[in-house]
Amino acid sequence: MSGVEEGKNLALTPGELDRVEKAIFEVARQQRGKLVPVPLPFPDYWSRVVELIIHLEQEVDDMRREGVGSARLSTGTRRLSNIRTQLRNLANLRLSALTSDAVLDSLLGRKKDGSINTGGSIDWSKMDVNERVFHTEVSNAVDKFRRVSSWNLLMGVEEVVGGQSVGVPELVDFDRADSGDLAPMPGPTATIPVDWDDPDMDEEDRIRAIDAGYHEAPPAPTPVAPKANSVRVRIIQNSDDPVIDEEGREIRIVKGDLCECSPEMSETLITIGLAELVDA
Repeated sequence: MSGVEEGKNLALTPGELDRVEKAIFEVARQQRGKLVPVPLPFPDYWSRVVELIIHLEQEVDDMRREGVGSARLSTGTRRLSNIRTQLRNLANLRLSALTSDAVLDSLLGRKKDGSINTGGSIDWSKMDVNERVFHTEVSNAVDKFRRVSSWNLLMGVEEVVGGQSVGVPELVDFDRADSGDLAPMPGPTATIPVDWDDPDMDEEDRIRAIDAGYHEAPPAPTPVAPKANSVRVRIIQNSDDPVIDEEGREIRIVKGDLCECSPEMSETLITIGLAELVDA
């Protein structure tokens, strides 16, 4: 049986359906930005929402069969689409809040003896029963994770397994232990005096000893004198391809560089527009 056929036996009156539609937008507005589920106006909220959707689908289907004008049909279709968009956003927010609360209660909200420390952050009398079932399922899944991952051991919570304590006891347990059962503290370690032989050196000897440990700096490079009859030019244009000089070497042309080259090479660079002569 389709959803439209089920809508023929709706239990809600038109006035109640109107209140459910308004509650969808109101609850969605209140839930935004909240970390816990906000109270619902009806204990069977999601069941009423289902009946509303069935009712609206039936209205749209009736308009199609009766050949109602496109404007009215478009309004009904858009109304149903907007409600479904709100429901998707609301379900996402509420299920995320329920999941977060279940994880905090099951994973982090445990007492020292391992029992659940329920914080009472959710008033289940104002929640939908289906949400309570979802919360319980998530809590059971987290409990399973605790067991398979040895969570108590990871967190240093002592638990009894097979008559033996497993885990790291709290520091207060050591404070309650009898002093006679504890090993004595080790005594202070004796220090052995070391004779320091300070050589008889004055300040000049120390400086000479320090200088002897450093290598001499390499001599400064000798400046290369420019070749005779060389011409100085400035590069005014970049070139992707290198230029070959008289000796067959590749020269990279970079705009702004100053070059010392032969008269023939300088003339070539100036002729092809890559350089300009620099006044002496």
